[in-house]
Amino acid sequence: MSESSAPEQALTTVRTVDSAEAIKAIADPLRVRMLQLLMMASHRTWTVKEIAAELSQPVTKLYHHIKLLEAADLISDVETRVVSGIVEHRYRANQRSLRFDSNSWDIEEDLDLGVQQISAQLDAVRDDLLDYLYGEHAEFDQLNLSRTTARLTKEEIDSVNARIEELLDEVSAKRDDPDRANLPRISIMFLLSPLGHDPA
Repeated sequence: MSESSAPEQALTTVRTVDSAEAIKAIADPLRVRMLQLLMMASHRTWTVKEIAAELSQPVTKLYHHIKLLEAADLISDVETRVVSGIVEHRYRANQRSLRFDSNSWDIEEDLDLGVQQISAQLDAVRDDLLDYLYGEHAEFDQLNLSRTTARLTKEEIDSVNARIEELLDEVSAKRDDPDRANLPRISIMFLLSPLGHDPA
């Protein structure tokens, strides 16, 4: 067996999605789930085979997606091994989490791509939720789902966004606390959007 390692890239805590390559890379729900897996376990590296097993996907389906995530600098090929004549690559996320702002969606320039990006995020959250709910250890009292509507000024919307981001930053900072290693991992998503249909 022979192996080689690429220079290790510094792991960013939070990355704002702002490049065209990254924007396109996250416009697919499967790539979102792959990236999320690597970010959740950013302390280790993964082979495509290991990722496929974790996500219950065929290995051959993931190679194209891996290359797109790597081209977008969202993940890195950090180690290459030759095992029994087969080249094995190990990948790692380049950041622990992603942040999206109004520029991330790029909707004015490409409406379809912007919609795909948002849909991919929602689809990935839905898939994670269904995996949990259909699992043998699902506890419905651990699930919190809330929704409301309101009429807000621009200043009030900015205030809500700032308060939510502050809360998310606070809980995210606890993610790598070794004393919490045995606690269940919780998914938190925040969405604020005008209604497509606003009845009088």
